[in-house]
Amino acid sequence: MSGNTEQRSPDDPLAFEEPLFDPDDTPRHGVPLPPAPPTHPSLLRRPQAEKPMARTKHRLNTLMLFAALLITLVAALLYFLPGDSAPKPAPTLSAGLPTLPPLTATPTQLPPTEQPLTAATEQPIRYDAEVPIDLVAELLMRPAEVLPPKGALYRAQNPFTVAPARGRSEIIQYRIQPGDTLEKIAARFGISQDTIIWNNDGVYVNRLLPGDTLTILPEDGVLHRTRQEETIQAIADKYKVSPFSIVDSEFNPLLRNASPSTLLPPGITVMVVGGVSDKKPVYWNPGITIQGSGGSSSTVSFGGGPGSCGAQPNTGGTGALVVPLPPIYTVVRGFSDYHTGIDLAAPTGTTVFAADGGTVIFAGWSNWGYGNTVVLAHGNLLTLYGHMSRVSVSCGQVVSRGTPIGTVGSTGNSSGPHLHFEVRVGEVPQNPTNYLGF
Repeated sequence: MSGNTEQRSPDDPLAFEEPLFDPDDTPRHGVPLPPAPPTHPSLLRRPQAEKPMARTKHRLNTLMLFAALLITLVAALLYFLPGDSAPKPAPTLSAGLPTLPPLTATPTQLPPTEQPLTAATEQPIRYDAEVPIDLVAELLMRPAEVLPPKGALYRAQNPFTVAPARGRSEIIQYRIQPGDTLEKIAARFGISQDTIIWNNDGVYVNRLLPGDTLTILPEDGVLHRTRQEETIQAIADKYKVSPFSIVDSEFNPLLRNASPSTLLPPGITVMVVGGVSDKKPVYWNPGITIQGSGGSSSTVSFGGGPGSCGAQPNTGGTGALVVPLPPIYTVVRGFSDYHTGIDLAAPTGTTVFAADGGTVIFAGWSNWGYGNTVVLAHGNLLTLYGHMSRVSVSCGQVVSRGTPIGTVGSTGNSSGPHLHFEVRVGEVPQNPTNYLGF
């Protein structure tokens, strides 16, 4: 420092301060320093003047931070406190939370092509401000149910037990009602038409008379009654089933401890579930008699009730049949092993026409379920028209193709207005669709 430095009194605030820079000082490296800044007293006191302002700014920042914290605290209290000032009991877990949905996902059956879920599907939660936050947290911590991995067995939680519908376990005797057919009866009891045929003797497929009874089995099969000593194996072979299907059947409780070689005495009835019989359907033969080989000397008769005309000349026909109804009919049932003709539904009173030229050999009431019936002879063919409401031809009358012979009705064993139309070669019913198109 230079020797001519100004001397200051101890009371001067700058007395103990060294000047910021002395131009006479020389650094050790010998390079002159830049000129010293001005040493005006006002400039030297500036740092002392700025300290009170920094402290004031620090206090303001602290105050603002405290105010923000206070506002946040008040907002939190207003959010969580109930709106009503009256004290309310705190809910408990045993009381239940009606506003909170269950936190479990409902298991669903996944298609085989989709990947199985590994966690329950998240459900939106409606929050109630009156519920304490700790209670909500406890509920959220409960584990949710998850779907099982693919291929795993899973039992759905269901508080209700649904008992499966049990089938009929007894053999019944059914009384035939007006309008019944073999097809309708089989569908009503859930069995095949074969099962009805196999277990009922003397049943004509085309003749089900109201008041007659049918044996109806609880399931498809054959009811076998032993006529002599037979083994269970022999019965099973006859009806083409396994002997254990007879032994283990719930319908044969007396055979529960039997074996295939068990010998059954005569008069034992055995239910053969799923058995197949060789018994064929039987059709009604009205007593058709054909004499001669054709021409004016040949005669034909068709029995079966008061409408029979006896032996009549068989004048023959053209051999080309037409549909016996105007084109307003609907085919409601076709030809089958259990139905000897074709059923054509039409309004009552619709005109029925002769399918071909021929001779009337039956005109009137049939005792075999056909009701009002007309039968025409066309040489080697016969045509039958059943269930008519009115017959408009008479015995022995010769008609041409398209001649009106009656009107549609629902007489006899019928469930509604329709025409039952048959084509026969002698006594054997034929499929009418082989002769004409419907």
